[in-house]
Amino acid sequence: MTLRRRTALALARHRGAVGTLCAAIALAGAVLLLRPAPEGGAEVVVAARDLSPLDPVAAADLEVRTLPADAVPEGALRPGEEPVGGALTGPVRRGEVLTDARLAVPPAAGYGPGTAAVPVRVADAEAAALVAPGDRVDLVAAPPAVAGAPPGPAPGTGPPPAVLAEDRPVVAVPDPEGDGAGGAVIVVAAEREEAAALAAASVRGGIALTIRV
Repeated sequence: MTLRRRTALALARHRGAVGTLCAAIALAGAVLLLRPAPEGGAEVVVAARDLSPLDPVAAADLEVRTLPADAVPEGALRPGEEPVGGALTGPVRRGEVLTDARLAVPPAAGYGPGTAAVPVRVADAEAAALVAPGDRVDLVAAPPAVAGAPPGPAPGTGPPPAVLAEDRPVVAVPDPEGDGAGGAVIVVAAEREEAAALAAASVRGGIALTIRV
């Protein structure tokens, strides 16, 4: 008797058992598909595609998935915390769980709505070296520097300095020693209406500051 015939006879004798086994496997698969997610799962926000830090996050870039609780990283974003319109600190791969560490926080975010982080060039680098993040300063327009003249206007001449912003918190001091271009740059949290005036004054001739105590 050939091997093929012996195999066919064996399958014929055990056809009922094989059919029962196949049906059991199919039923088990159906149960697994219909079974709800295990208790203890957590919904998190993940990237629906590869994301770039150069583009703001859009709603279509994100989706919600359920993960086992012990697989959820610290700081994972939950439904309702989608950072739509925000920026990322670096590239994100499709399927990656978004965490708070992946979000680029605006420098002035902690100083109230309507504020922006504004770099301003302080005419006197030594004055800029006296401030640190968290200090509060008043900013006034400094007159353009004249070659060979000391900083600031001559005593008793010219109009009074224009106050550009008052009681503004210092966010950062990138280079307290100055950058070689005259003066030094600091970053303050200012009202958006003040930002344009501060930027323009920085370009024209720099800004003078006083430190609040």
